[in-house]
This record gives sequence, structure tokens and C-alpha cells, in this order.
Amino acid sequence: MGIGIRFNQHLRKKGISGQIKVDYEDKTLSIEVKMPQDASHDTVRDTRGLSGGERSFSTLCFALALHDMTEAPFRAMDEFDVFMDAVSRKISLDTLVDFAVAQGSQWMFITPHDISMVKSGERIKKQQMAAPRA
Repeated sequence: MGIGIRFNQHLRKKGISGQIKVDYEDKTLSIEVKMPQDASHDTVRDTRGLSGGERSFSTLCFALALHDMTEAPFRAMDEFDVFMDAVSRKISLDTLVDFAVAQGSQWMFITPHDISMVKSGERIKKQQMAAPRA
């Protein structure tokens, strides 16, 4: 299964579709995303035209597609959800946790946001630091 198919599998969790174009001759890679509100058109947007949250989610899906194709005993993601709204953050966290558990490798997700909505499980450990004192 290619990276484009894997990318779309992750995007679909939020009703989005997209494509990855690799030009080996020019040594370039481009990512295009079609948002649900564009469904009546053939609009596919360069990720630079997306909102911060849409771009963050699309980038996360690309990273997961790459992770699908590689092996590592542990991985870390820092502030992957920084520009996301609450709905996108929940979908992203669920996607990441499901992916991490299915992969069987250890993951560390670092975020300044609330993680209380992360589902609990035998292989899931949540650690939250206290807020800094003013």
C-alpha cells in the first residue's frame, strides 16, 4: 500500500481527502487536500491555503502515513495539535492513540493542551504537568 492511500485513510477520519504527488525527477513532494466544504467542486487546495488547524491535521496524517511505512521502537510528537480546534484535537488524539496501540511501539505525545479526553487503556499512560505558577 502506497503513501497516498495511507494518507487518505487517515484524512478520511475527518471527512477529508487528498493526494500526495512525488516528482522523482524534480525531487519534489506536494500535498493537496480537499476539504468537506469543497465536496461540490473539484477544489483541491495546496496546504498553504488551509487554516492552521486544517494544515496541522493534514500534516499529522502525512506523518502517520510515513510512520506506517517505517519501523521504530519509539516515536515522539511535539505540539502536533497547536493550531487545532477542540473537535480536530479529539479526532487527532484518537487517531494517534489508535495508531500507536496498533503499531505496538512506544509513543510520546507532548502538548500544552488538555489531555483528559484521551481514552484510557492498559497500554496508555497519561502524564500531565501542573500549570506554572504565576
